[in-house]
Amino acid sequence: MQHFHRDVPRLGNVAVSRHAQERMIDTGIPERMFERVLLSGLDTQIGTNVVWREKDGLRIVVLTNPTPNVGAKLVKTVYRVNAQARTKARR
Repeated sequence: MQHFHRDVPRLGNVAVSRHAQERMIDTGIPERMFERVLLSGLDTQIGTNVVWREKDGLRIVVLTNPTPNVGAKLVKTVYRVNAQARTKARR
């Protein structure tokens, strides 16, 4: 599994936490699906430091200013969302 993605649209460099990687494995989320959402999902800003990127029932939670900051955003977790839990995302 790739744990670092360069030049992700609207985010820049993105690292994927071990927790997010384990969660994908445990819940059976294919890496191809994760990458499709990461590269082309719709964003919802949650506070000043968190972005939800969502598409096709998958939500990726991204910390935009992680501590320690090593020059990349951080995917904190990944999970499937039910239709009633989806937000109106903005590009």
